[in-house]
Amino acid sequence: MKNSRLQKFSLGVVILLGILFFVWASGWWSVWINGISHAANNTEDFYHHPVPIDGEYTVEIDLSDLDSNEGKVLYRDEDRHIFISKVTINDSVYEVTFRSFGTYGLNNAMLVSGIEHGQSMNGYKSELQAEAHAEYKGVSYDLDPSGSTGLIHRDGDEFSFYLNPSGEIDLDLNEEPIIEVTVSNLVANLWVKIPQ
Repeated sequence: MKNSRLQKFSLGVVILLGILFFVWASGWWSVWINGISHAANNTEDFYHHPVPIDGEYTVEIDLSDLDSNEGKVLYRDEDRHIFISKVTINDSVYEVTFRSFGTYGLNNAMLVSGIEHGQSMNGYKSELQAEAHAEYKGVSYDLDPSGSTGLIHRDGDEFSFYLNPSGEIDLDLNEEPIIEVTVSNLVANLWVKIPQ
């Protein structure tokens, strides 16, 4: 009885080790752990091709209830999307942060973002390409970028803009709490495995 249990346990361990070896050897382990970075950081095996996304994408932001903006969609295609991850205020300056989600696998990865990711002579680079403007109470003005990240998430990145550059726009939330933000110059970062 004990030998039978020991044999079953041993067989289970061997099968589990075999599966783990297969997952590691096939590359799925790296994909699972690193996500998009599996392709983006592997310049020997993957080719990066940035493709500009035409058009402007608009989202309304309610400054009277900052938490209500989380999850509002700026851009969506079949499997990739960009949404508001947070709207914050610091010293009367509002900031919106967008979160980009992409897809990845063994042979390719794709991320639509405001950031172009790639390689330079000095290593990895992430450059904010997106531009944004806002409309508030009939006044249209450009937004200043406040930050951007590399591929800090397995499936994406973040980029942000100040909503009311100091001294440029006077927000009166009692009169109008809604600000309309339009983002352009998005980029599709496509990584494709180089045929061996």
